Amino acid sequence: MSFSPIQPGSTTAPSWTTGTLPTDTGDVQGTLGDHTVKALSTPPQGGLGEELRTAPEPTDGRPLQERTVTTAPQAPVGLRREALSTPTALRATVGEPKRDWKLFGITLLHRSSGYKEVLSKLDSFHRATGNDRPPAPPSTPEARKTYAEGQIARLSQELDELEHSCDAYVNGNTRHTHKDDIAQLKTQVQAQRAQLDELRAQVEQGGWPEGVSVADARAFAQHTPPLSLAETGAVLAELRTGGMSAGEQHAWIEKMLDLPLDGASLLHAAQLKMPDDLVRQYAGTGVPIRPETSGQTFNDGHLDPGGLQKLGSGAVNTVFKGDYTFDDGSHFTGVFKPSQTGGQPPEAVVASGISTERPAMEQRNVAVHKIDQHLGMGVVPRAEVGVHDVGGQQRMGLVMSFAPGQSPLKSGDVVQPLSPEKHQELSADPRLAKAYAQEKGFLDGRLVDGGIRLINSMEYEDFNEAGDIVTAHVEKSSVLDFDFSDPVLREKTTDLQWLDALCGQVDRHAQNYIIQRGPEGQVTGVTGIDNDFSFGSVLQDPNDVNGPAFKERTGAFKSPFNGCLLPQVVSSKTATALLALTPEKLAELMGPGLTPEEVAAAQNRLGIMQTHIRDLQAKEQVIDKTEDWGSERVGALLGNDPQALTELDRLRALPPTPEINRQIEALEDKICATSYIARESFALREAQRPGSPLFKPVLSVNDFR
Repeated sequence: MSFSPIQPGSTTAPSWTTGTLPTDTGDVQGTLGDHTVKALSTPPQGGLGEELRTAPEPTDGRPLQERTVTTAPQAPVGLRREALSTPTALRATVGEPKRDWKLFGITLLHRSSGYKEVLSKLDSFHRATGNDRPPAPPSTPEARKTYAEGQIARLSQELDELEHSCDAYVNGNTRHTHKDDIAQLKTQVQAQRAQLDELRAQVEQGGWPEGVSVADARAFAQHTPPLSLAETGAVLAELRTGGMSAGEQHAWIEKMLDLPLDGASLLHAAQLKMPDDLVRQYAGTGVPIRPETSGQTFNDGHLDPGGLQKLGSGAVNTVFKGDYTFDDGSHFTGVFKPSQTGGQPPEAVVASGISTERPAMEQRNVAVHKIDQHLGMGVVPRAEVGVHDVGGQQRMGLVMSFAPGQSPLKSGDVVQPLSPEKHQELSADPRLAKAYAQEKGFLDGRLVDGGIRLINSMEYEDFNEAGDIVTAHVEKSSVLDFDFSDPVLREKTTDLQWLDALCGQVDRHAQNYIIQRGPEGQVTGVTGIDNDFSFGSVLQDPNDVNGPAFKERTGAFKSPFNGCLLPQVVSSKTATALLALTPEKLAELMGPGLTPEEVAAAQNRLGIMQTHIRDLQAKEQVIDKTEDWGSERVGALLGNDPQALTELDRLRALPPTPEINRQIEALEDKICATSYIARESFALREAQRPGSPLFKPVLSVNDFR
């Protein structure tokens, strides 16, 4: 037989003539017209709505009244995730209870009676959780609330009885040998009661959502992180309207509950019908799934013809260039770096308190960009989360705008542009390119199209820990001779230093920011790159980004950080913006994905910085005009202290002793900790100083226009 489909909603069915109404399930069986049918008041495992099925034979029973048949969808049934041990699990830990001593059917001695009572109450609780039948939608809010309160009260009563049996065991016979195990079970019971109390409170505040069973709500509440009742209802409602079958819904939920995603991420993943592999990438990195992080803007659909273009490959990742055109007609050129998980985390990540399991590095870059934009500094590139096809797989990653220019410090080989005349001159003899490079302090030189590759790296054979011969690669550094008295360079680099202090950026070395110059060679801006080592929860003080300061404050043995202390000077624009920033706004700008501890640490740093800025205002160390940043007074405030350099030269001229070396190291740390400007000026001075052990090749910035 067959039935015509019934459209979703409610409709009055023909009268049922005979049948039965089982009291334990509510299922109805009887005759409908010439057919024998059965209507299930609660769908089977994985079912949706009510099903009409043929019955083999009619069954006599009391007459049934006309009733309403509903085909409204219902949440998947049977989602069971228990944090409370089962009787089987407890037996596996504690063992089977001892048998009573009996003679001719008469019990002579009860054995393990306390343990048997615990097992009995534990089994009763799990039976109660399995007999969970919410009202089929559509149902009234009052009916749903009554159902939820009744089931919660029933489970609470079961837990009370179970806890009482645990107490009786622990506090009873002194010969009980598994009191610790039962005490641990009691702890689980108390956690389950707290969960039910929280559900009860949520019911009182907002009622009970449609299509959600108490079992499902408990399963989502036991998720990491736990979902609220409202979030659970939203996720299940989205699945019901998303076209999934009941079995698909159940399978999807079971997979998602294995992932550490918050409620909003689960909801957006369901709304976007995000592929499982992509959802797992978000879960693995710690980046939350939101409209702004789900690749709705930066995706293959917005790429210009030609798609992603490979820029290069590092040790663990490949970087791509993409040209985008958006719906409003605007254009953007950026770099896409697919996310990577696993591997050994850098020491600075661990020391700063960033999660090593789910570090959310992409979100940290985005947060730094948002804070930078809010403060009006403009010293970091635009950063967004994008999703692109890479090698046939959807990959989540970071999209950043290009940052043209040069860093004050370069590592490894450097390609220097050459004029056509100079290129032709050096190409006359291969030895000329090498001589040109060595004259600048490099190891070798090789001509390339439009320039010369200045070789500053080498490979050599060495022994590893196992005694095997391996090839080692070493890269030396070179310094660009920027004019660190330039007022724009001083102002923008100091702005970056303030931003780094607020964001807890612990890896701002001289290769992690880029200086832009105009056609005439004038400095036009500064851009900090690689902003993912930010917002560690350990960094309670903004000065903690400086390694020596962090060691002094915390007593740490060492610090891998590459930051400076709070500047002793600030622009009036930056001072105004930082003083106006509230802790609440800072948390909002940081966005989801960062831990409450990381947000609290950033807010603490903000408070210390605001106090420091007010102190600078009192000392008249706030600069109004850009041109004033080139003054000697500002240079001294930034750490350009001729007396300190003179003292350093005096110490170096003395016969070396452990004490002299300690004083030299302390003075070098002090000079380099003051500001990025002082640190890079000192590095350039050392590179140019004859006989310096820190001697590096010095390149002219004018060669890189």
